[in-house]
Amino acid sequence: MRKILIEVRESLLKKKGFFILILAQTCLLFSLLSALYLYFFDVDTKTKSFYAQFKGKSIYQLSDQLFNEKEKYFFSNVAELKKLKNFYHTLLNSKEFLYLNTTLQHVGVRNFKGDPTFLVGYEEGTVRDPYEKAKGSGTFARVKSIQLNQNVFSTFNVKVQNGVPFEKNDFLFEKGKKVPILLGAEYQSFYNIGDTIYVDYLNRVLEGKVVGILQKNTLFPARENTEFYADRYIILPEFIMKEDPIEKEDISFEQKHYLHVVNGQIFTDKDMISVRKSIHMISQKTNFHDFTIIGANTIGISLMFAMMKQNTQLLLLFTTVLFAFCIFSISLSLIMKWDTNIKKYAIHLISGATISQIFWYTFAEVLFIIGISLTFVFLFIQFVGKMPIHYYSILSGVALTIIVLGMLPFYLKLKQANIAKMLKKKE
Repeated sequence: MRKILIEVRESLLKKKGFFILILAQTCLLFSLLSALYLYFFDVDTKTKSFYAQFKGKSIYQLSDQLFNEKEKYFFSNVAELKKLKNFYHTLLNSKEFLYLNTTLQHVGVRNFKGDPTFLVGYEEGTVRDPYEKAKGSGTFARVKSIQLNQNVFSTFNVKVQNGVPFEKNDFLFEKGKKVPILLGAEYQSFYNIGDTIYVDYLNRVLEGKVVGILQKNTLFPARENTEFYADRYIILPEFIMKEDPIEKEDISFEQKHYLHVVNGQIFTDKDMISVRKSIHMISQKTNFHDFTIIGANTIGISLMFAMMKQNTQLLLLFTTVLFAFCIFSISLSLIMKWDTNIKKYAIHLISGATISQIFWYTFAEVLFIIGISLTFVFLFIQFVGKMPIHYYSILSGVALTIIVLGMLPFYLKLKQANIAKMLKKKE
């Protein structure tokens, strides 16, 4: 073993170009394979819990027609709120389609602990100063928030890394009861499970309790954004308010809330005519007619799947070409090394070495170089995250394949070598 190590060390020191070439190529290949693995691992996960939900589906957008004076006139009769609520509740419970709604409505958070990345306008550089609801009540920061209805939460398999997800009862609003809150993954350094957060939602301060922190890169559709990442968002349940409000502020709160929730999306495999017919029946049943249906977003869904497929094919093609190039480079380098070092090999043979030993010396040399590149990549990937054991198995298998295929021409050349001729050349 010691003799092999000495031989490998001497060979690498003399042929630094060979060492650097193979090391650079294999490092690049293993890095690319790591990226490919992460890509496939991510896509496979999303296919089960996210993208597969879109397959063969169309999305239709509902939009209310209550604007300005028409809205004021509509709500001047308190009884109209009941119609709006019934319309939403019937949409939510329909068996004919899936009604999804996400509302990107920011909230005020009292004495906010997070950093500016969570604030509204951070990306655009338009963050506003905190505000006071009442003198001495503390300041409220304008924080990014999204409200999900129960169908979004269950359909797209929203999971938590700590705590518990929303349960069915969490979507039922009860005045005076603590509101359950989920936080995006980037909040884990600022808030803990069980923390109390006071949020100003639609001009009403609600006492909330953190029940869970979402997994990193949690995503779901949010209106025109098919892939909405929630890492920097506060997630509130989209409330169902069964009781009829009595006080004026309660009525105003529910009016604002229900105007948001009826502007959702219909998720279905049915055509436009069938969808219109189903919605018309709900409209007649609830006596709410101030809305319109916007056509299906089939182009966006088809484009999403087409781009995913194209990216995968390009990545596979580039990796395959680089894989083949690494094998070719190793083969060519070893054959060139044989031709330039034939005298050295002759000395080994005169000294009693065999063709098999020369092969294993060279094998150890290539294994050492590729082992170094694998080690570099394995160390780097630790900064990305903890990888499953089969990741290391796959890359190790690829490394071994490269060594075997790359050394095959060299092995064949060794087997065909005329030892007597080599010794004569030496003389």
